Amino acid sequence: MGQHDLSYRLFFSHLRMIRDLLREIVGERWVELLDFDSGELVNTSFVKGFKNRETDIIWKFRRKDGGDPVYVYILMEFQSRPDPSMPVRFMVYVGLFYQALLDSQPAAARRKLPLVIPIVMNTGGERWNVATDLGSLIGDLDPSAEIYRPQLRYHLIDEAAYPREVLAALNSPVADLFRLETSADWSEVRSSVHRLRQSLAPAESSLREAFGSWLQEVILPRLGLSGEAVSTKRTLEEVETMLAESIDRWNREIREGGRQEEGVRMVLRLLRLKFGPLEAEIENRVRSADADRLLEWGERVLTAESLQDVFGD
Repeated sequence: MGQHDLSYRLFFSHLRMIRDLLREIVGERWVELLDFDSGELVNTSFVKGFKNRETDIIWKFRRKDGGDPVYVYILMEFQSRPDPSMPVRFMVYVGLFYQALLDSQPAAARRKLPLVIPIVMNTGGERWNVATDLGSLIGDLDPSAEIYRPQLRYHLIDEAAYPREVLAALNSPVADLFRLETSADWSEVRSSVHRLRQSLAPAESSLREAFGSWLQEVILPRLGLSGEAVSTKRTLEEVETMLAESIDRWNREIREGGRQEEGVRMVLRLLRLKFGPLEAEIENRVRSADADRLLEWGERVLTAESLQDVFGD
């Protein structure tokens, strides 16, 4: 498992993160029936026969209404790309979970089993194009056989699909995580880190440390910052300061024309991060530009919706 997936597992092992995710991103009516103060992480390993299966995160919450069953379970999977087998995987996970529950609590067989709500978070740039319900993947036979069609649905959270104005209106580290994950330039990362520092109280030191490590090991290398700048463990405050200094240095170098080649490299990097692979014509245009034009284009990338917005005169 890569550092990126490990970071997400660490993030959502914090009660603050799962609470904000359910309230502000999922936002369905059932969420208000959960007693978040009762939140408890559950062992995610299910061992049956010769195979081990492990999902990413399972949270257990008591119900506020005192209904039966008493608990609701939230099962989370983090995916960096669409997986066509996701509905089947969830069916396996939920089945194994119920079996493990019955094995550990035999009395559960004599009453209703608790509800398990599966959630997939797509953390990659590719939009999710996989069915969210198992039943739709199974072929037809006859209307009389429909009662045997298995039903299992999961809730999809597609990070890249959330409008930036919606995320900007949320005062939550989850919204800041989504913004940082999809940021394409230094200035936007810096503003998101600033928001993150304000939304996380000093007392939330463990979560602040998790974000600091993720920024250094995942986000900053995407922006071309490496070496000593990201090898030393830094706080969120230090990361924000480093970003500010890097932006100022880059702008100064382009203005002074002392490192035009560096300016070309950085403008090309920003364009690729935001718009994907570039045509040869665009690359040649950037490489032949003077320092003032590079600076202008670099600033336009921050707010541009298309390449035309960057290069249109």
